[in-house]
Amino acid sequence: MTGVHRGTRRWRGSMGLTTRVFLGTAAIVVAVVVAALVSVSITANRAADDAARRGLEQSADLVAQFLAGRERTLVGGARVFVQSPYFRTLVAERRRDDVLDRAYEAAEQIEAAWVFITDENGVLIAKSDEPGVSGVAMGQVPLVAGALRGQVTSGFGVSGDTTVFQAVAVPIVAQPGAPVGVLVATRIVDSLFVHDVRAATSSELLFYARDERGVAHPAASTLGATDSLMAFLAHVPAWSTRAVRAAAADGDAPSEILGSRVTVGGTDYLARGTSLSTAGGEVVGGFLVLRARGSGSATFAVVGGPLLVAMAVGLLVALLATLYAARFVTRPVRALAGAVSEAAEGNLASPFALAGTTRVREIHALEDSFQGLIRDLRDREALVSAARVPASTDVGPGASLDRPEPPRLARASGARLATGASAQPRQIARPGLVLQADAVLANRYRIDGEIGRGGLGIVYRAFDRVLGETIAIKMLRPEIVAADPAAFERLKAETRITRRLSHRNVVRTHDIGESEHAPFLTMEYVDGASLATVIQSRGALPHAAVLSIAKGLLRALAVAHRHGIVHGDIKPQNLLIDGSGLLKVTDFGVARMVRTRTLPSGGVSRDGRTSPVSGRLSGAVLGTPEYMAPEQLIGEPSSERTDIYAAGVVLQECLSGNTPDNADTPVAFVTRNLGPHDTQRSGRDARPSHQAESGDPLVRIVDSMRNPLGASRPHSAEDLLTQFAVLG
Repeated sequence: MTGVHRGTRRWRGSMGLTTRVFLGTAAIVVAVVVAALVSVSITANRAADDAARRGLEQSADLVAQFLAGRERTLVGGARVFVQSPYFRTLVAERRRDDVLDRAYEAAEQIEAAWVFITDENGVLIAKSDEPGVSGVAMGQVPLVAGALRGQVTSGFGVSGDTTVFQAVAVPIVAQPGAPVGVLVATRIVDSLFVHDVRAATSSELLFYARDERGVAHPAASTLGATDSLMAFLAHVPAWSTRAVRAAAADGDAPSEILGSRVTVGGTDYLARGTSLSTAGGEVVGGFLVLRARGSGSATFAVVGGPLLVAMAVGLLVALLATLYAARFVTRPVRALAGAVSEAAEGNLASPFALAGTTRVREIHALEDSFQGLIRDLRDREALVSAARVPASTDVGPGASLDRPEPPRLARASGARLATGASAQPRQIARPGLVLQADAVLANRYRIDGEIGRGGLGIVYRAFDRVLGETIAIKMLRPEIVAADPAAFERLKAETRITRRLSHRNVVRTHDIGESEHAPFLTMEYVDGASLATVIQSRGALPHAAVLSIAKGLLRALAVAHRHGIVHGDIKPQNLLIDGSGLLKVTDFGVARMVRTRTLPSGGVSRDGRTSPVSGRLSGAVLGTPEYMAPEQLIGEPSSERTDIYAAGVVLQECLSGNTPDNADTPVAFVTRNLGPHDTQRSGRDARPSHQAESGDPLVRIVDSMRNPLGASRPHSAEDLLTQFAVLG
């Protein structure tokens, strides 16, 4: 205890200058402000209520204008969207899947919470937030009924007891003629909206919903005191439909029904309320604007003179205190900031000292901490330089880490490869890679069971005990990091890049970890089957299915390419189809990481270097040979157009049930794909596909994607998506 008291006395005796300046200035400013408030209190009280009432009226009008502006924005965006002739055709023909895609697109384009589309009878075709719902009769709903009559209708609605939303309905009209359907767009009145309104009106705002019994429930509010809000709403008169209609019959505006003084959270407010009703006139809620008494601008105008005097006195005192502190605080801190900038630029060798420039204890403590940090950084830099080891010379381009089976070059004929490898996936049995059900990985993930395996490793379904959700875990082969010390770091870098991809057609990568024996990836769990499984079981797929696969695949590639991400290993095994029929592309990042592996020995070119083709034929490939563009086979890096080529091969396989350009051996396969281009071929060896003679536009587009000349392929996935969209 003696040591504690001695430390307390020492702290008081050596109080820092910053603390002394703060306490002295705060005491002076508080004294000046208190004096000013006392001198003007009488005048302020007289003007307070009048200013609050005027501000309340203005705030209520501004809230109404904000709501009207949101409605105009929704109507404008919806009107523009329904002008597309192609969209009208989809609705008129009730092509549900395509209409659902347009519903997603409309929700994103006009920034709606959800969008639903009906036919000319008001029967629901598609709803963006409930993709599985359709066939619901909505023709009697006033919002939809008005739009079916050719009018733009609007109103409010309530979801549950606590969500208020705006809704607009726009007729989908094929000129000339009656509406072929209705597009309804909604936008939720949420906390973000009410806080934006509060910033513009300087008033508190409360939106509430009424349940079937007429009881009000808070929906969105700028007031944080939930108990006070509930108590206040309990005393709000039940002026729902009956009260509003009675007020309208008497010539009163709904906003005039409520105007009283209330106390919420210990603060006195003046309140003004307005009802919110559906397109049919049924009141489903309302909003209240609350303004604190005495917070009006008129009060500040009246008391401005005395407050300005008090402010000037406080500023003068603060200025004197600042000038005193500048000599002993500001200058040393500026010097310290300069030293930090030097360190940020990598200059860790520059000396730095504040000796003799300050008498403030805190500045000296900061200098000591900075010097300690610099020393630590120097030590780490020296340690990294000493421990740096050159990359292994036998690790380079050519090795593939994700080959679930040898190249499937003779699938149609059923022939084996010349190497004698089986077409069945290799069996994996090693500690750390094979996990049993109910095993716990990284003290977080409970394994439910195996869902797939391949050349890269084994994929499990698991339960994340921290987040409480089901995920997929890919246990990677230990040789990924054993063969290349930098591989795990590359995989982490690729994971950071691909985590930016957030799209419904992309399997989201969550994180990367490392267990005792093997690294692993955690990703979104897709409850469905791979496209490879579908093709294996069904063979050639119908054109409609191929077109749907093409759109989903190209959407995923388009968003990835916009982020500068190239997949590099597009194949049916990496395309998953979930239970709702949504295609998702997986293994972004993993495919990119394995493209910098060393070729095995034995392939030597004429100039003495390793031959990329020989290396790949020895079993180490940059991707899956059947889906690799010719330029990839000769060692060029993957690009957007190599992804387009692979996508074309996948779509051709969907059309025919087999990959194109099959061969009996790897040598024959590569020779065929690296031989003379189409213009120099003849007979049955020429490409494009034999199906091109049918004049099928789908086949023509797929063949253009498979052009062996990269410059002759379509420019981008977005261009291709547009071409496929024209087909249906």
